Amino acid sequence: MVKAKKKQLSELSQRKRNQQNKKSLNPFEVHINRDKQNVLGKRSKTDKGLPGVSRTKAIQKRKGTLLQEYKLKNKDNVFLDKRIGEKNVAMNEEDKAMARFAVERMKAHKKKNIYSLNNEEILTHRGQTLEEIEKFDDPKSDDEFSDNENKTGKLDNKFVGEAHFGGGILSKSESGKSRKDLIDELIAESKKRKAEKQKIREQTIDLTEKLDSEWRDLLPIVTAANKTIEEATNKSKADDYDIAVRTLKFEARGMPTDKLKSQEEIIKEDKEKLEALEADRLARMKGFVNDSNNAIKHKSADDLDDGFALETMTDKVDEGNASAKNMEEDSDNENNYVSDAKNSDASEIVDSQEIVQIDALQISSINKEERKVENAAEENSEKNSDEELSEPESSEEDLSDLKVSEFSSEEEESTSCKRSVSFAKNHESFVTEKRTSSFTKGKSILKSEPDTNITEVENKNKKQKIRDDLLKRKEIMEKARKELPYTYAAPQTYEELQKLLENHNAEYQSVIIDRIIKCNHWTLDGKNKEKLSNLFLFLLQHINDCAVEDDVNSVVDCFQIFDRLCPFVYDLAHMNSENAKMCIQEIIKEKHAEFEKHKKKYPNLDTLIFFKLVSLIFPTSDFRHPVVTPCLIFMTQCLLRCHVKNKADISKGLLICTLVLEYTVLSKRFSPSVINFLRGVIYVSTPKHSIQGIKIIPPFKTNGELSNLLVLDDDQTNLDIEPSNALMKAEDLLLGELTDEFKIRALLTAVNLMREFKNQLQELEAAYSIFEPTLKLLTANAFHEYPSTVKKHIKQLRKDLKELKKRKLEYIVLEKKKPKPLRLYEPRIEAVYDGKKHKTMSKEKAEREKLLHKYKKEMKGAVREIRRDRAFIAKVQIKQQIKGDEERKRKVKEIFGDAATQQSELKKLKRKK
Repeated sequence: MVKAKKKQLSELSQRKRNQQNKKSLNPFEVHINRDKQNVLGKRSKTDKGLPGVSRTKAIQKRKGTLLQEYKLKNKDNVFLDKRIGEKNVAMNEEDKAMARFAVERMKAHKKKNIYSLNNEEILTHRGQTLEEIEKFDDPKSDDEFSDNENKTGKLDNKFVGEAHFGGGILSKSESGKSRKDLIDELIAESKKRKAEKQKIREQTIDLTEKLDSEWRDLLPIVTAANKTIEEATNKSKADDYDIAVRTLKFEARGMPTDKLKSQEEIIKEDKEKLEALEADRLARMKGFVNDSNNAIKHKSADDLDDGFALETMTDKVDEGNASAKNMEEDSDNENNYVSDAKNSDASEIVDSQEIVQIDALQISSINKEERKVENAAEENSEKNSDEELSEPESSEEDLSDLKVSEFSSEEEESTSCKRSVSFAKNHESFVTEKRTSSFTKGKSILKSEPDTNITEVENKNKKQKIRDDLLKRKEIMEKARKELPYTYAAPQTYEELQKLLENHNAEYQSVIIDRIIKCNHWTLDGKNKEKLSNLFLFLLQHINDCAVEDDVNSVVDCFQIFDRLCPFVYDLAHMNSENAKMCIQEIIKEKHAEFEKHKKKYPNLDTLIFFKLVSLIFPTSDFRHPVVTPCLIFMTQCLLRCHVKNKADISKGLLICTLVLEYTVLSKRFSPSVINFLRGVIYVSTPKHSIQGIKIIPPFKTNGELSNLLVLDDDQTNLDIEPSNALMKAEDLLLGELTDEFKIRALLTAVNLMREFKNQLQELEAAYSIFEPTLKLLTANAFHEYPSTVKKHIKQLRKDLKELKKRKLEYIVLEKKKPKPLRLYEPRIEAVYDGKKHKTMSKEKAEREKLLHKYKKEMKGAVREIRRDRAFIAKVQIKQQIKGDEERKRKVKEIFGDAATQQSELKKLKRKK
C-alpha cells in the first residue's frame, strides 16, 4: 500500500512541475477574433489569436531567409560548406569523422559498371584471350585425356593400404624405404605419367588438325564424285519437279558487290556510248572498217537500240586521243597523217588530198593491169573476147564511181568536222590509224606487180577481189551516210531544230530529241539547263506547227509525233517547272485570244493538242491550278458557245468531252457543259416525231435541219460494228460527209462518255436530277434502226440511270434542338452554405468567379507579405545606419581625445622652455 501511495504522489508532483515550467500566457497578448454572424454548432479555429507569437515566428523566418539574401546582395562569390555533418548541429566531431570515413569506403568499393561481372579479371586460354580465340572451334579439354581412376588427385587405395596399414615394422624392414621416400616416388611417377599424357595429347591434336586440312582439300573431289553418282542414279528418274528445282537452284543471282549506278553516272555513260557510236559512224563514212574479231557489230538508227556496249571502239578512240595530243599544231588541217607499213620506225606526214590522189593512181594502175590481162585473153581466145572486154568496162565504171564517191566523202568529211569541232580532236588519231592501215594494205597489193607468168585465172580472181572490196567499202560508206548522227548540239534557234527534224518521221524525230537531251543533259553541265529550257519551247512550237488539218495523213502524223515527243516534253517540263508553266500559260492565252475572235467556231487541232498536253504534264486533281484550271474553263466555253453544224464540230466536241473526263476523273468535278453537249448529241440522233415537246439547251437547236443532224438515213440493223471500229478516227476531225457509220460511232461514243460521267457523279445527291433529261431522251427513242451492239450499250445506260431514281433527296431542315424547360418554383439547394447569398450562374461562370476570388485573396496576401518584408528590410537598414553612426561618433571622440592629449603635452613642453 505504501508503494502505491508513493507512486501517486510522484505523478502529481510531476504534473505540478510541468505546469510550473510551462510558460504562462499574458492575457493582454491574446487577441479574440469576433465573427460578424455567430452560427450555432460551428467551431472556429481562429477565434483566439496570438499576434506576438506569430510576429516572432515571422521575424525569425525572415532572418533565416530574407536577411541572408540581403547580406549576400551585390556579392559575386559565395562560400558554401558542403562537408558532411557541418550543418547538422546534433553531430559531434567524432560522429562527423565516422560518417566521412564510411562515405570514402563506399566510394572505394563501388563498382564502375554495375552490369560487369568482372572488371579487372581477363579470362585466357593457352596464352590467348577468349575474344581472340572465339572461332566456334572445339577446344580440347584436359578431362578428355585424363584417366578415369584418379581425377580427384587423391592417393590411390593401394598406396594408402601399404603406407598406412601395410604390416608395420616387418614391411618397413623388408622394403628399407621411409615414408618420405615413398611419397617422393609417388610424386615422381605422377609427374612422369602426366608428361606422357601431355605428349600424347599434343600428338593427337596435331594429327587431328592435319586430317582436317587434308579433308578440306579432298572435299571438292568427294562432292564432285557424289554429284556424278547422284546424277547417274537420278538421270533416268528426273521429273518435271526435279527439273524446276534445279533451274531455280542454278538461277543467276545478283552479286552483293554490284553497286547501283546513280542517275548522273547513267547519263554520263549514255553520252560516252553515243560519242563512241558517232566515232564509229564517221569512220565508216570514210570507208574504214574494223575487221577484227573483237569488233562489235554496228546497229543502225533503225534498230533504235542505244543500250549496247562499245568497248573496242572506245578503246580505239582513247588511243586516238593519246596520239592527237602530239599533233595539236596541225589540228586545223584535215586528217593528214599516214603511217608507212613497211618502215615501222619512221612516220610520214602527208596531206589528205595527196592520199586521195594516190588512191586514184592506184585505181588507174589497176585499170591498166586489167587491160593488159584482157589483151592477153583476146590473143588466146577470140570466142570469149566480148565477155572479157565487157568486164573491164564495167569495172572501170565502178572504179570511176568509187573515185567520185571518195572525193565526195572527203568533202562531206570536212563539213562534218566543221560541224562537230569538239569530236574531231578526239577522233583524228583514230581515223588516221584506220586510213593508214587501209592504204598500206592497198599499197602492198598494188606494189606487188604481177609477173609475166601469172595466169589469167589468178588475175581475174585478184581483180574480182579488189572490185568486191571496193564495192563493199562503197556500200558501207553509203549506209553510214544514211544513218542518223549519234551526237547533237543543243539547237540555239527554232530553225536549227527544224533542220534536224525535217524529212524524218515520228520514230526518227523521237530518236533525235532523245540524243539531244542525253548529249546535253542538265546534270552534265549547269549551262545545259538553259539550253534545254529553250529546247522545251522549240518542241512546243514544233508540235503546234505539226497540228495541221490539211488531210488525213497530216492529222495522223501530228498525233504520231505528239505521241513520240510527249515523254521528252514531260521530262523537260519537270526539269524547269517554272519555265514550263510560264510557256504554256502564254500559249493558252494566245489560243484563247484567237478563240475570242471567232466565238462560235470550234478551235483547230493546234489548240486541242495543247489541252491534251496539259493533262499529261500537270496534275489535274488540284483544287486550283495555274495552268489546268484555265484550260478547263476554256474547254467549257468551247462546248457552250460553239455551234454544232457539221461532222468536224461533233468530233471536236466529243474530243473535248473526253479531255474534260481526263481532267476530272480524280477530282470528280461536275461540268454542266459536258453533260449538256452529250445530251445534245443524243438529241440530234433522235427523230423529232418521237420526242415532241422536249427542248434542248444551246448550242444545239430545237428546229431546223441541224436538229436532225445525226439521224440515220437508212436502216443499219444488219451492220456489224466491232469495238475497234466503233472508236472515233482521225479523219473525223476534218470536214466531210455525214455518213451513217459516222453517226453510229458518234452516238455510241456519246453514250459511253455519258456512262463514264454517270459513274463519276453517282455519289452526288443530285445525280438523278443531272441525268434525268438524258433518261427522257433515251426512253422516248427505241433506236430500232441501229445495230444490236449499239442498242446493248444504250439499254445498259438507260438501266443505270433508272437506278439513280431509287435514291431519295433529303430536304434541308434546321437542326433539331432540345426544348428549353419551363422555370419552376423549386427550392435552391446549395452544396456548401457559407451564410452568403450567391447569384445563380452556370457551372463555368461559378468556377471562374471562384478562381477570381481566390486570386484576389492570394494577391492581397502577397502584397501584405511584401509590405512586411519591406518593413523588415527597412528596420535592418536603420539598425545598420544607427550602428554605423554610433561607431563613427565613437571614433570621432577617440580622435578628439587623442588630439586633446597631444595639445596638452605640447603646452607642457612650451611651458618648460
